[in-house]
Amino acid sequence: MTLISNRYRHVVLLTVFGTAVTWGLRAKAQDSEPVQKVVELNKKALAAFADLNLDEAIKFLKEALEVCETHQLEKHPAAARTHVHLGAVYVAGLRQRDNGMEEFKKALRIDPNIKITKTLLNPEVQSAFTEASMDVSEENAGPGSAPAAATPEPPAAPPAPAAQPTTASAESAILHTPATEGAAGQPIPIRAQVPASLGAERVVLAYRPDGVTNFFKREMDRVQDGDWYQTEIPAEATNGASIAYYILAQDAQGLRVAQNGTEAEPHIVDLGGGGASGGIINGVNPEVATDQAGAQGGPESEGLSLWVALTGGIGLGYYSGTPEANRTDDGGKSLKSSGFAMAWAFQISPEVGYFYSDSLLFSLQGRFQLVTGASTVKFSDPDKNKAACNGGTCQPSHYAMAGLAKVTWFLGLFGRFAPFLSFAAGAGQIREVVDLKKYKLDGCPPGGCKDTVVGGPVLFGPGAGVTFELSEHFSLVAGVNVLVGVPKVMANMDANLGLAYLR
Repeated sequence: MTLISNRYRHVVLLTVFGTAVTWGLRAKAQDSEPVQKVVELNKKALAAFADLNLDEAIKFLKEALEVCETHQLEKHPAAARTHVHLGAVYVAGLRQRDNGMEEFKKALRIDPNIKITKTLLNPEVQSAFTEASMDVSEENAGPGSAPAAATPEPPAAPPAPAAQPTTASAESAILHTPATEGAAGQPIPIRAQVPASLGAERVVLAYRPDGVTNFFKREMDRVQDGDWYQTEIPAEATNGASIAYYILAQDAQGLRVAQNGTEAEPHIVDLGGGGASGGIINGVNPEVATDQAGAQGGPESEGLSLWVALTGGIGLGYYSGTPEANRTDDGGKSLKSSGFAMAWAFQISPEVGYFYSDSLLFSLQGRFQLVTGASTVKFSDPDKNKAACNGGTCQPSHYAMAGLAKVTWFLGLFGRFAPFLSFAAGAGQIREVVDLKKYKLDGCPPGGCKDTVVGGPVLFGPGAGVTFELSEHFSLVAGVNVLVGVPKVMANMDANLGLAYLR
């Protein structure tokens, strides 16, 4: 018996060792299954958070922690990462800083070197995580220890593309500490964080001065390549007792994807006591914020500055004067004609201007009119009509030109529409085509003479219209302009449609 045991002892040992290895590998494979499930649940949670579905995100993360507890993985790195994600959702999504810090502490107790997932990092999350790290370090090392501030690391699992947010979640998607105080006559800096997951193409600040019904708007500038945006409420809008504002993020089609504050319930800034100069506004010192913006390469917003437009249309109006080709009748009597007529065929108006403020535009505008429909007059007896042109043939005018200085007031923010009023003054000519059938005239075609009457050269008049935003820099412009000409009297109204480039 002893002989048999000695002969087979090595075989038995090898068999036992092989069984142990096989069991160990199988156990490891079994352990990897719950870890993989935890990772997948974290991915789903990040995708839900990117879609601003906070309840779903928390549900997936808590389910992942339950898997860790069931399979005794409470100290596994996957559990630590789950606590970090849950803490970020509490802080950034639900504004529950204390709950978020507790989750961060649980993660740090498992892995003291763990970092915030980069895609979830913002100042609020970083601040809570740093404080949690300090608390855990004090627990481990005792009083007096000074842990290093945590720094972000690449994400464990990237979030899925953002879906269109709901109205409720859109309210909290833009991270912004409202400004509450400012100084009258001073600009108020505004900063906000708009997560890239929202897919916002532009971020707009809408503000309403005291005593004004409508909101004005200005586009906020992105700071470098991050998701922070900044601009300022201009000084000319802060002369009242208060000012209201809200922040709006839009997609490529101009649809709202998120906002902070609303038109009905905006943020209110009290302008009765110091704030904008030497005070703390929006959670930061404006002088420091300006210095930081310059150091980071992010320009300070000055709103819109450039306006280039090209419009065209037709006109009509009242005229009073002498026809240009048929200046006399067959008897040599000077003609005088008045009434309403069209300014055929059309006119185009290029314009270039500069925004003095968000609502005030100064520009120079040209008016180039193409005139059609007038008749060439050939007098059969030039000597009889001493006013005949070029030996008896008078050619009608085919164009008219004018140059105008223009000021435009934009009245506020109405979704993607911005109504405006304008006034222009300058010099040039306007022509309208008139019918002279009632006069006895020699040399007219069978249908009777059609001639032109000119107005000017001094031109001035009001205008009104609306812009419709097509994209970040381009808008459709529709308007009506009235020009009065003197001393050659004419009052002409043009209906115009065109495109404007804004920057």
